[in-house]
Amino acid sequence: MALRRPAVPRRLAATLLGFALVFTVGTASAAESPSPEASTEAAAGVTTEPTMECRLPAGQGDRTGPQKITVRISPAEVAPGAAVHVEVELGPTLATSPMKLDDAPFVAGMEFALSGGADGVVTVFGKPSTMDIPLAPARIEVPAYEGDFMMPLDAAGPVRLTPTRTLTVTRVLDRDFENPCAVRSGADVVAAVDVQGEPRPAATLAVADRSVAPGGTVRLSGTRWTADAKPRAVLCGRDGAGCSPAKFAADALKVDDDGRLSGTVTLADADMVTSGEHRLRVFDGAREAVVPLGVQGGTAPEDPTATPSPGTSRPADDFPSGTGGAAGDGDPSAGPSASPSTGSSPGHGPGGTQGAQSLRTYVTPGPLSMKQAGNSVDFGVLELGGRSTANAALNTVTVSDGRGRNIGWSLTATLTDLTNGNGGRIPASAVSWVPSCVAKPGSVGRPTAGAPGALGPQAASLCTMRHHMRTPMTGGKFKADAELSLTLPGYVPPGEYKATLQLTLL
Repeated sequence: MALRRPAVPRRLAATLLGFALVFTVGTASAAESPSPEASTEAAAGVTTEPTMECRLPAGQGDRTGPQKITVRISPAEVAPGAAVHVEVELGPTLATSPMKLDDAPFVAGMEFALSGGADGVVTVFGKPSTMDIPLAPARIEVPAYEGDFMMPLDAAGPVRLTPTRTLTVTRVLDRDFENPCAVRSGADVVAAVDVQGEPRPAATLAVADRSVAPGGTVRLSGTRWTADAKPRAVLCGRDGAGCSPAKFAADALKVDDDGRLSGTVTLADADMVTSGEHRLRVFDGAREAVVPLGVQGGTAPEDPTATPSPGTSRPADDFPSGTGGAAGDGDPSAGPSASPSTGSSPGHGPGGTQGAQSLRTYVTPGPLSMKQAGNSVDFGVLELGGRSTANAALNTVTVSDGRGRNIGWSLTATLTDLTNGNGGRIPASAVSWVPSCVAKPGSVGRPTAGAPGALGPQAASLCTMRHHMRTPMTGGKFKADAELSLTLPGYVPPGEYKATLQLTLL
């Protein structure tokens, strides 16, 4: 009696779909906002929901909308120079991410304007932590955080706090992405702290060099700090606002048991730090001090992460659509007109008269985008008991970077398991790749291909463009490819298997 072999699958294919997506952290939902009547209400928690304008990471532009902010302040009464504890809760944001990230490192902070018994701004940062970023359509939600600020030494009487700015710094693929959000309207006072008594002695802070280049190291020293505390440094704008820890690449500060502060901080690269005057702020949870610091050779003086005043625009974002917005229009003292008179002027060379016309244009930034040559990859047929490995090629992905900045980008991929719809499953790790990427002629910057290896739910690098110290910008077109290999993990049920590969440009 003859035995018949079971039918083998005629086709075992993996269909990989790629599309551009971005990681964003933005604003949140809204409700009616109460104002505090007394400091006891502030200690219990006060919610306000102003309209915020957020600058999204990786050149994605701005987003405006309501943000729910709940703040708890304690204690209700402090002395000048004492620490005030702040707890912050934010509602779900409007932003979503097509890429799921687990345990993404982040730090969040909030800026408050002081009024009444003190003026100026103070900023509270939570401790560095991690958060899970869900896959769309679920909204991103920044976990609750808490921190301290020092009440100004000249404060007296009731001091009111009003939120003016939030900041989230998220680390993705070894890069820090800032998401600053400025209050545009509707912010309420969230706390009132009564300041009474004599001021505490101020901590001192000295900097060895008042001017430094991006990437440079600054040596600090000081006295009267909290013994054995772990101090943290942030870099702020000239007015003390717009503080961010992402402006420093490294922080090696310490306080000994006698309260003496020492150590260094290292500035981030030029794409993260602007040129001009800044304020370097150090705090240890109870004491803080500020010194001026000049930065030479950073990005344009208009800091794209700084808090703009209500009703004003940010020069770094305002690019005219044509030549009409260029400097000098309508101002006779600014230089030649864009359309000078064609009349002649006396000349002394052959031909008698000569004329001149001024030519001008304005180059505006473009987007960071990607295209792929196709949306399907076929590994062909694999027969059980026979050939167990198949090769294919990723459809070429072309990245276009027209932003005109030296901030780089990264192209990564995640892969789902291959399934056949009838319970059959091939783990995503059965697919491996060998990436490659090159710059097209005329492009600026040299991209780096990701490491060969297995694919899966964690983001794997296909191609990366990093900050280049020797060029003012990177940009152009860059081709990314990968050799793909599928290896069957032993026996699997017959059928057509499919998976989805998500390409993320950030």
